Amino acid sequence: MTAPTPHDSAALFDRTPVHDRSPLEPLRESEAVRVRETLALLPPEAQTVLDVGCGQGKLLARIERPHVFGTDLGRVGLKHATRPVFRSSMLHLPLGDASIDVVLCAEVLEHLPPDLVGPACRELWRVARRSVLVTVPHRENLLEASHRCPDCGTVFHLHGHQQSFDATKLRGLFPAEAGVVERYAWKSRVYAESLLRLRTHRLGLWKYSPHTFCPRCGRSTFENHERRVLYRLVGGVNQLLHPRRTHDNWLLMRFDK
Repeated sequence: MTAPTPHDSAALFDRTPVHDRSPLEPLRESEAVRVRETLALLPPEAQTVLDVGCGQGKLLARIERPHVFGTDLGRVGLKHATRPVFRSSMLHLPLGDASIDVVLCAEVLEHLPPDLVGPACRELWRVARRSVLVTVPHRENLLEASHRCPDCGTVFHLHGHQQSFDATKLRGLFPAEAGVVERYAWKSRVYAESLLRLRTHRLGLWKYSPHTFCPRCGRSTFENHERRVLYRLVGGVNQLLHPRRTHDNWLLMRFDK
């Protein structure tokens, strides 16, 4: 796969209506499962929770603890939050060392370029008094949710993901002495690599999102390839090869001090 162009995810979410909605809207089934499993990993004794990269606060609104706060670099989502929020970069949180019981970072690290992931995790660890709780897509094949711009040829992830994680990679971002609780949530179907490359590189059929825009040239109008017969045919063949949902879609890890 061609290396994706770095995405400014905060700008992506401010430009599209992804976060411009109420956090209390009903969750999709898969998202509801992830949220439930995330909340279950919060230590029962934790009184203060900070949700870093909270967006409009879908997870934040469902945390039942005495003191719950959120922060995000994007502006649009924060105006919908139902809990106290502030705008900041996760690389420079305006909080003291060990000032928050649990620092939560859900579906955020995959949006960062590789050179910023380490500093971001060190900042999460600095602020946490007891634990850092992280969730990320598990072993995501970035090509599956990517598109190619017909104007400049850039291949980019529709949601601004820049890397994929497994438990070993995520574990290595936190101190070796940290206690670790590891969980997985939601089963999804594997997409055969050979079929994925056939669909994208040979047939030129890419994943679609109504919020798609090219991070390099700014094009914002794209054809929905998912409506094409060949796109559906390749997907049908993959379903025959992988009839069962066996892939753990999300990885959840809690790092305890």
